[in-house]
Amino acid sequence: MLLMLKMGWRNILRHGRRSLVTLLSVTSGVIAVVLFGGFIEANYQGLRESVIRSQYGHLQVYAKGYTENHRKEPDKYRLTPAQADAVTALLEKESQHLVTARRIEFTGLLGNGTLSEAAMIRGVDPDGESLINSALTIIQGEELSTAAPEGVLLGEGLAQAINAKVGDELTLLVSTPGGVMNAVDVKVSGIFRSFAKEYDDRAMMMGLTHAQKALGTQGVDMVVLLIQDTLALPKVIASLDSGFQQAGLSVEYLAWFDLATFYQKVVNLYDGFFIFIVAVIAVVVLFGIANTMMVAVMERTSEIGTLRALGTPQHGIVRQFLVEGLLLALLSALVGVVVAVLAAKGITAMEIMMAPPPGSSRGYPLRIAAVPLAWLVATVGVMVIALGATWAPAAGAARKPIVDALRHV
Repeated sequence: MLLMLKMGWRNILRHGRRSLVTLLSVTSGVIAVVLFGGFIEANYQGLRESVIRSQYGHLQVYAKGYTENHRKEPDKYRLTPAQADAVTALLEKESQHLVTARRIEFTGLLGNGTLSEAAMIRGVDPDGESLINSALTIIQGEELSTAAPEGVLLGEGLAQAINAKVGDELTLLVSTPGGVMNAVDVKVSGIFRSFAKEYDDRAMMMGLTHAQKALGTQGVDMVVLLIQDTLALPKVIASLDSGFQQAGLSVEYLAWFDLATFYQKVVNLYDGFFIFIVAVIAVVVLFGIANTMMVAVMERTSEIGTLRALGTPQHGIVRQFLVEGLLLALLSALVGVVVAVLAAKGITAMEIMMAPPPGSSRGYPLRIAAVPLAWLVATVGVMVIALGATWAPAAGAARKPIVDALRHV
């Protein structure tokens, strides 16, 4: 085998110009796959954390039956203060725990006497929610505070719709669980911008206590958990399952990926793009390697005839060309991965700002993530393509009659 490796390497060097062209072609394909895979993964990570830290948290815990029935009977399926305390205590025992916060969500009519708009309202614990909503950008004013219970945060689009500014006093009209309309005064503490423009056009946040007062309830819709490492969520869920059962809590929960349908759609779209790009690159690499090996086989037909005349079996001839093709592919893949990793670090360091994607209200810095799986897939893929591209011409030449091969010019 060592002899075959030496011969394969010498044959690559013997036709240096042709080998270099093939190496550059294959290397370019590997670089494209690695960079595009890293770009997609960086987008996944950024969007994932934006979704988690601006809307959903990592896990939301509700009273049993909440997801199916809260729209029809919201007050009946809220967590009582005792249940919320028990759930919070259990969540805080998790080793990955970062923060928990209670929420109540409802809709209402927000106006200033002249203009009014329907709003999606979230009553929150000001202290805990500021950490969960760390991906929100306060563009005017300041965060919610327990010192100002009547303060509210408005989404940028909602504030523009009713011409509201920081410090303005507004009226919020809501329906209580008993069907009675109730109006409360609120004051704009700040205006925020999230990753999703549609959310900003309707969203409002207010203190939990003031929201409960407006609705005439002491319950909360959910307790939200934020953990340190998103990838540790499956282990946290498994641990909480056991904890809920042992504590006898009648609750249900949803993880962020069950709630973020927009994220799932983006992932499916980008996955389709990636598969298409990889398929195109694979075809280019296939033709590049196949062209090189076909020319090499044609030029060395008489050499193949001599080897066959000396007793070398057909599979030995094929094996030698396969070794040569694999060496060229492996070298190309390794060079491509190294260049792509260095290029990714350089591009990320430049902090190039991208335009806002569809449905988003702000741009984001261009980042290329390090994805070892993409490196492995690119390397293995190139070698598999090299096997297929090399085997056909080599097998055809090895089957050629010895006399005809020796007469080949």
